[in-house]
Amino acid sequence: MIMEFLRVVIATLGFIAGTFLIMGMLFVHFDWTYMPAGFLFYLFAYAVWPSKQRGKRDSESTIIDALEFIVELPVELIIWFLRALGRLFRGSLAGKGDGVDVDF
Repeated sequence: MIMEFLRVVIATLGFIAGTFLIMGMLFVHFDWTYMPAGFLFYLFAYAVWPSKQRGKRDSESTIIDALEFIVELPVELIIWFLRALGRLFRGSLAGKGDGVDVDF
């Protein structure tokens, strides 16, 4: 239980650090190095988070469930986008006709 709480705290702090880096890049001082650093913090938070969906957490808490949704959202959106992009191009390259077709 204490280890799970420690993982929640560390992942939340990593998510906050990533958010500050990306928001700082957009609103304070534009520097491209902040974006990959922010996404690395998001990936770190995603990896450390004891996810209920992935079977790493058994406890019930609405606050932790809401934090889980917030912490996992950026990485889940990127994963969803890459899978959709892969399905789009896999369909067109395999000749199924489901994807994008560009003729020159």
